Amino acid sequence: MSRIEVAAIRKTDTAEVRVSRNYWKGRSVIDIRVWYLPSGGAEYVPSRKGLTIDASKLPELLDRLTELAR
Repeated sequence: MSRIEVAAIRKTDTAEVRVSRNYWKGRSVIDIRVWYLPSGGAEYVPSRKGLTIDASKLPELLDRLTELAR
């Protein structure tokens, strides 16, 4: 799987939300996931908390998020 990170948004001192485009099993997917810094760790690691959707669904997701922002 190839990952292209497009954003990292700080959540807490030890966690951030990362948005990336991945290619999984030949499909393009969008991943929005919490990454955290483990105790004593030097690098962030992905958590199970997140959302992965087919990239073709991104326009619909953006429309709904835009509605929420109004």
